[in-house]
Amino acid sequence: MRYLGNKTKLVPFLLETVNRFQEAPGVACDPFAGTASVSSALKENGWQVHAGDLMASSYALQVARVQLDAAPRYPASLLPAAARNGKREIGYHALLEGLAEVDDRDGNGAGDLRDGEEPDGRGFIAEHYTSDGTAGREHGRMYFSAENGRKIDAVRTRIESWTRGASHSEAAAQLLIATLIEAADRVANTTGVYASFVKKMQPNALRPLELRPIDPTPRREGAGACSAFRGPAAHLLESIGPVDLIYLDPPYNGRQYPAYYHIPELLALGWATPPEIRGKTGLIPDEAQRSDWCRKHRAANALREVLESADGRHILFSYNDEGHLDRAAIEAALRERGLSDTYAFHHRPYRRYRSDADGPRRSYLRDDVREHLHYVRCA
Repeated sequence: MRYLGNKTKLVPFLLETVNRFQEAPGVACDPFAGTASVSSALKENGWQVHAGDLMASSYALQVARVQLDAAPRYPASLLPAAARNGKREIGYHALLEGLAEVDDRDGNGAGDLRDGEEPDGRGFIAEHYTSDGTAGREHGRMYFSAENGRKIDAVRTRIESWTRGASHSEAAAQLLIATLIEAADRVANTTGVYASFVKKMQPNALRPLELRPIDPTPRREGAGACSAFRGPAAHLLESIGPVDLIYLDPPYNGRQYPAYYHIPELLALGWATPPEIRGKTGLIPDEAQRSDWCRKHRAANALREVLESADGRHILFSYNDEGHLDRAAIEAALRERGLSDTYAFHHRPYRRYRSDADGPRRSYLRDDVREHLHYVRCA
């Protein structure tokens, strides 16, 4: 998934740094997990990982990539009756193949509920985030093609209908939601963030929605169960207690993720109770998910709060060199929290994430930025 601050390309550098102070895997906490790329890599290397984030869309990705050890099975009722072939249960890969054929006019499974449908029969995404919908057309929204908007509605409503049942698996539902979020992102008519949409349909947005499987990472023998969490970083750190590694990768500038990724967030939360959306881009209520790390005058307090809650033998703090906090402030805070003489600093240049090109309204200072890794041992 295209995501601000995604560390996928930096994973080798991060793992190399971790191996400098602890070669044998242990227990790690990643409370700013984002797309869960670092948490997933740690798990793949034998760590027991407790991941977390404020965003519901991140929680779905955490469950898919970190918490689950294998893909679960699903009730065949998630498919239209004609596609069930008498089966009561179906595997994840087979389910995705069946959902690929679901039409927005099909019944929605689990009693064929149609909650969240607009009065004219159009689904929520098709109505509000495509030019085919009345609301979408009024605001000129072109986040998805009409066909993909209807398909997203059909799949997400089917998941919502199933989860109304008392026997559904939360983790199994989150895996499907994560799959849909990634599929929608591949065909989103954006430049990588949802703060705006492109005014004409890009080639990727004209491709049909494709539900590609996210295969969970198997747990290594002897490793403990991994977990996913949605909420403030300090709450997760306080709840899990002592760990070997705390990896901190907070937001570093003023871009609030709920506004930049409101549509993936909407897909994660669902619209059984339709949210009140606002503005040209169709933002959803997000005050509870706004981060102090994105407010320059609050970032230093946010750092102190999370370090006070951090109970780890090793703390690794990842931050961009263009962030609100300067290098000296972070170093001072980590030296105070841990054993001062163990403090170390590492950095690596990487290609800047660009959501658009240079132009009258946007001019990037440089193409490359540096990822700063601050390390301290606490015991």
